[in-house]
Amino acid sequence: MMLERIKTGLIRIAVGLVLLGVAPVSAEPLDVNDPTPRWIEVRFEISPEEEPGSLDRHWSEPRRARVELGSSPAVLRIEIPAVEVEAQFRSTGADTIPGSFTEFIWVLDPVTGHVLAAEVRGEVREELSLGPFHAYAQVEISVEMNTARVVGYRPNQGIFGVNTNRFCKPAIDEGQCVPVAPIRFDPTRGYVNAVGMVRAASPLAEIRAFSPLGEVEFSERPNWIPDEVVSGPSRGEALCSHIFEQSCPTDLGGKL
Repeated sequence: MMLERIKTGLIRIAVGLVLLGVAPVSAEPLDVNDPTPRWIEVRFEISPEEEPGSLDRHWSEPRRARVELGSSPAVLRIEIPAVEVEAQFRSTGADTIPGSFTEFIWVLDPVTGHVLAAEVRGEVREELSLGPFHAYAQVEISVEMNTARVVGYRPNQGIFGVNTNRFCKPAIDEGQCVPVAPIRFDPTRGYVNAVGMVRAASPLAEIRAFSPLGEVEFSERPNWIPDEVVSGPSRGEALCSHIFEQSCPTDLGGKL
């Protein structure tokens, strides 16, 4: 009953604000013409596992990022802290190795809207199977994406019991490769879709999979305090494995 009263009260407040002309504040798209170093936010699009090339459907909660001039005044550098990267991976069910991820670095040309590079590395734990035998392996992943060209994937090509969408090039693997076109940065909404691959290496095998991590929205967030961000999860999260402990809390990243 108490929860219902609180919910009803919040709804009334929201309706009252709208009637007064005070609508909830929404984040503005990233202004790529502003070179001021600052904290911004990023949201990741989360495609269904069987459709990694689907666009603009399910979005994660906002994550924090930092924008500044790159190695030259002609480009912007956007850094998503490692702690935010790990949290995003965990939100989709990945069992990350605590403290293993690098920052997710984006290099953006503000004039053309092209993503020149988007790269991140880290390690996850995967359950591998070979017939009746099962084992857990530490897998090193390395992601490389840009908006230079169309790439694609071959759906549901599993290895050692792990379903994956193998990376491919439509121009070479015509008829067998599902193409995914890159989309340059759209300044009206902060949207971009960089495409590329994930290299995944374990003691048993190395594969190249299509990366769905390049479809994001970058937005301004002036109300975020630029405090220090450290890599790695909290102690509670570090002790929690989504494979070994099914009770771990999981942020479904907008899938609800």
